[in-house]
Amino acid sequence: MAALVLFLALGLAAAAVPASAVQVLAEVHRHERFLMQALLQAAAGDVTGAGRTELVVSGRNYETQENYVFLLHWADGEFQILWQSPNLWEPVSHLAMAVGDFTGMGRAQIAVLTRTKLRLFAWRDGRMQLIHEEPGWGAPEEIGVVRHPDHPYDLIAISQQHTVEQYVPQKGVELLGWRNGRFRLLWETPTMGRVRAIAGGDVNGDGRWELIVETGVGNSPGTVQVWRWGQGGYEPAGGEALRQAPVFALAAAQDGDRHLVALADDRGRAALYRFGSGFQLTAENSRSLGWAVTSVAAGDFIGDGTLQLVVLGYPSRLHVLQLNGKP
Repeated sequence: MAALVLFLALGLAAAAVPASAVQVLAEVHRHERFLMQALLQAAAGDVTGAGRTELVVSGRNYETQENYVFLLHWADGEFQILWQSPNLWEPVSHLAMAVGDFTGMGRAQIAVLTRTKLRLFAWRDGRMQLIHEEPGWGAPEEIGVVRHPDHPYDLIAISQQHTVEQYVPQKGVELLGWRNGRFRLLWETPTMGRVRAIAGGDVNGDGRWELIVETGVGNSPGTVQVWRWGQGGYEPAGGEALRQAPVFALAAAQDGDRHLVALADDRGRAALYRFGSGFQLTAENSRSLGWAVTSVAAGDFIGDGTLQLVVLGYPSRLHVLQLNGKP
């Protein structure tokens, strides 16, 4: 903890960027009341093996006690459903999901965690199938995907409470990996703080994935942190209070050869940052998307060679932002 406190105290200041150098994230599509009463999460991946980025979202209908996961692709100017899961509702349980190649299939699978079960869905023979089910690891509010240099497949990153300080849970991240036909706890981080969002990706282009988290308390602004694997454990590599509002949505993004961190804050602002010796603002939207942002996913969903962000907002708003797009 002492090293972490020192790291946060020192911080890494973002390089000042002239306003003219910041690119535009323009909203090119919006859908109000999309699919479910409340949208929970968005993720991106090539799930069908078609060579394009597909969108995966989860949602809940409260009155009818329904939790679903949807696989979507872009067609005719909007997202259309390729697959809808069975009802995954479970009493007294959140639903968390992650998208990655967890078993070495060569394309992404969808992992769904509830309080009692971990299910793995994969696209086979032209349709989605349940390929694995095991007792649950819990259904964390914060979940992401990360790669580790000593494991061949993607890992599920979930937050777990380590301690409580002044009535505030202090959390670390556990990494679950596929080994011998099931998921096992392979690595975990030191205590990071009150984790509110998790993502993983190669943020500096060196070919190694970092772990990206946001920590903060309640609805106060927090700190976006980058952690790297080194000397047998995860170590802090940089962090900063980037936004004046909580960041509940993080994702890794790539625009050509640029490796970026995508985020959306609780005041409806989305942004892209480069990370090197510190964070550098690269792109931002000019108009608020509305309060209570819940999730963000990044990729070329439209298939035109540009980078888009899909941002979910409460209760069930879906926004598509395009880098240097025209609203």
